[in-house]
Amino acid sequence: MLGIWRTHFEYQEFVSKKLLSGAYDQGQLIEHQAIISKLWILNLDTLKESIAYRYSNTDRYSNTGRPSEHQPEFFCAFVLMQHLGVPISQWVNKLSNNFVVRTICGFHKSELPCFASFYSFIERIVGPETKPKIRRFKRKPKLKLKQGEKLKPKHPNITQKLKKKILKGYRFNDSVADILNMILSLAVNQSTNLGLVEPTINVSGDGTCILTGASSYGKKICDCKSNGICNCDCPRKFSDPTATWGWDSHNEKYFYGYTGYFISTYDMTRKIDLPLNIRIVDAKRHDSVSAIVSLCEFSDLYPSLNINAFISDSTSDNYATYELLEEWDISAVIALGKSNNGNSRLPVPIAHDNGTPICPGGHKMVNWGATIMTAAAENGAVHEFSVKLNVAMFVTLARPLNMAESSILKPNGIHVLFAGSRVAQTLGSS
Repeated sequence: MLGIWRTHFEYQEFVSKKLLSGAYDQGQLIEHQAIISKLWILNLDTLKESIAYRYSNTDRYSNTGRPSEHQPEFFCAFVLMQHLGVPISQWVNKLSNNFVVRTICGFHKSELPCFASFYSFIERIVGPETKPKIRRFKRKPKLKLKQGEKLKPKHPNITQKLKKKILKGYRFNDSVADILNMILSLAVNQSTNLGLVEPTINVSGDGTCILTGASSYGKKICDCKSNGICNCDCPRKFSDPTATWGWDSHNEKYFYGYTGYFISTYDMTRKIDLPLNIRIVDAKRHDSVSAIVSLCEFSDLYPSLNINAFISDSTSDNYATYELLEEWDISAVIALGKSNNGNSRLPVPIAHDNGTPICPGGHKMVNWGATIMTAAAENGAVHEFSVKLNVAMFVTLARPLNMAESSILKPNGIHVLFAGSRVAQTLGSS
C-alpha cells in the first residue's frame, strides 16, 4: 500500500527549516551545494499519481497491508547516492553520520530506514522478476565476431514486423522501462521548462553494454561436485536471473549483463548532452530493434516535443526505420552499414565551383534549391533527382517511388544515409 507522500512544497519547507537551523558543520553545506540545488527543483508530486495509477493493487503497492512510507525520500536518496558515488552497502552509515545528506533526502535521524529497506524499494520499483532464481547454466558463447561486427537480430525481418505493429497502434509494455522513464520524465519536463530542451530537437540514439555485478556462473545447488563431477550443466541459483551474454563489438569480447539504449539531445549553446529516454534490454538485443521501440515510446511520452531529425549509427540502416521515420515526418541521419558501403546508385558530388558542389547532372547545388524531375528506364520506375545544399552537408537524393535514399558527403569524408520527403520537396520540374 502506498503510504503518505510528502509534497514538494512540504519537502522544501522541511529542508529550508533544517538547513537554516545551523546545527551542523557548515562545511557539509558547501560540499553538497550542487546536489542541494538539484533536489530542490526535483518535483516528485506527479510521480505519485503515476505510481498510484500504474501499481496500485499490485504486488508492488497492494491495497492491503502496511503502508510503504517515505517513498519520495527514497527516490531522493537514490539520486543523491548516484551523485556522490556511494555504494548502497555504505549508504545507511552515510545518512546516519552526515546531517546535510540526511536532510536533503528528507529524513529525520529518528526515522532513518534500515539497510534492507533500500533493497525492498529497488524490488518494488523494478519488480519481483529481479529476485534470485534457479535456472539452467548457460556458458559463454565461443563464436568470435569480426572487428566492429555486431550480433545479428535473432528473428529475420523483425524491424519490419515491429514497424507494422507500431503503425497499427501496438505498444510494447516494459515495467522496468516504464518506471525508469517515468522518473526521468520529471527531469526532462523540468529541463524543458528551464529552456534546456527546445520544443523542436534533434535526437540521437545509441546502445551501450551494461555489465552486471552478479556472477555468470551462479551458485551450484546440485550434488555433482560431491560425486566427482565439476563441470555440470545442472540448474543453479542466479542472483541476477535476467542477465545474459552479449557481444561488445568495441572491445571485441563477450560481456554478461544487459544492453542499454539511450535517446539524447545535444544543446549546442550550453555544450551539454541531455538524456531523454532509457531502455534496459537483453544483452543480445540488436540496437535496430531498440531504436524503433525507444523512438515510439519517446514520442508517446513527450507529445509536446517535436523531433526534427534522428541521428544513429549503422545499426539503424534498414528500410523499416526509414519508413517509420518518414511516417512520423522525422529526418534520418544514419551511417551506412558496411554491407551498403559502395552501393550508392548515384556518384558522390565531389566537383565544385569556388566551394559550391556540382551534382552529377552538372548543376550547382543551392541551399534548399529546386528539384528536377527526370524519367529513368530502370525497372520502369520514375526517379526524382533533387540537388540541395543543407548545412555543411552535400546532399544528392534519389527517390524511387515513395522512398527517399540519399548519399551525404561530410567534410571529413564520412558517408551517411539521409531519408525523408521533407528534404526533397518538388519546387519545379522540367
